[in-house]
Amino acid sequence: MHRVAALLTALIAFFPFCATAANDEDCIQLAYQRPHPPAVMPAEERDLFNDVNAARARRHLGPLAEDPTLTAFAYDVAEDMAERHYFGHTDPDGQTFQDRIKSAHLDYRYAAENLAYDQDEPSANAAFLHSRGHFENIVDPNTHRLGVAVIAAGDGEVFYVEEFSD
Repeated sequence: MHRVAALLTALIAFFPFCATAANDEDCIQLAYQRPHPPAVMPAEERDLFNDVNAARARRHLGPLAEDPTLTAFAYDVAEDMAERHYFGHTDPDGQTFQDRIKSAHLDYRYAAENLAYDQDEPSANAAFLHSRGHFENIVDPNTHRLGVAVIAAGDGEVFYVEEFSD
């Protein structure tokens, strides 16, 4: 499984198909190697949230505020991917990031989404930081709010979702 997660991380880092939701139409179907019921991972969520703000601080940008609405939205995305065994900004039914924003009645001038499917938070964060599109979402000076969700669907098979807005 570690090789599969490393491969997906490498693909994300070198081919940022999920760097920005606006350009993504990919949906990857997944088969879990060691599945279990989806489980929230609060410690990894805190670490991921803190890592986003640490990356911003290194660029002399202010920290992002935690947004409960974006967090709930991130959970919906992570849970859907975990339960339906897919990875991508577009779900198996063709619903896109923009479609989900609209149907949730979220009204932002700016919104972006980072997704990773990896074995642990340090690996997912490294993939985000080494992908140009993901990194641009993290350090965008127009971003002020963040929602994070981390949900494991199997041992070392974890979904990482970051939702950004103005």
